[in-house]
Amino acid sequence: MFHEAKLRDFFLGSVSGRELAEDVRGSTSQPSSMVTQHHIVDMAENFEVTPQMAIKLCDAVLQGELTATDLRNIGFAIVASDRFDFDGETVLGEVLHDWSAPEINNPLTPANVKRFKRWLQGSEPYPTKSKAT
Repeated sequence: MFHEAKLRDFFLGSVSGRELAEDVRGSTSQPSSMVTQHHIVDMAENFEVTPQMAIKLCDAVLQGELTATDLRNIGFAIVASDRFDFDGETVLGEVLHDWSAPEINNPLTPANVKRFKRWLQGSEPYPTKSKAT
């Protein structure tokens, strides 16, 4: 089970990346090739996610504390959560959605994690995506 409160505590600095990774691992199951189930324990209160917090996740991946799979599961948990708040119309929202579905968006390679970080920092513009009509 992945505990949203553990991610909040990571963002607030009271949990390490390695502790977060331990909580995230094993929080998904795949009953069939077309279905992935996420096992998430909701927080009791809402929590605002900022670009600086997402940068902290990038750093944890680049330092080897979190894996690409961990980042995908965390991205999904944030996007799907009723408790994590973020503006979906910003670079942060785009990056979180990228993380939650890397097979559709950007693969979670080290080079792309560095790119996500630059996008979140504003040192490189987020690329324009074509919108479905």
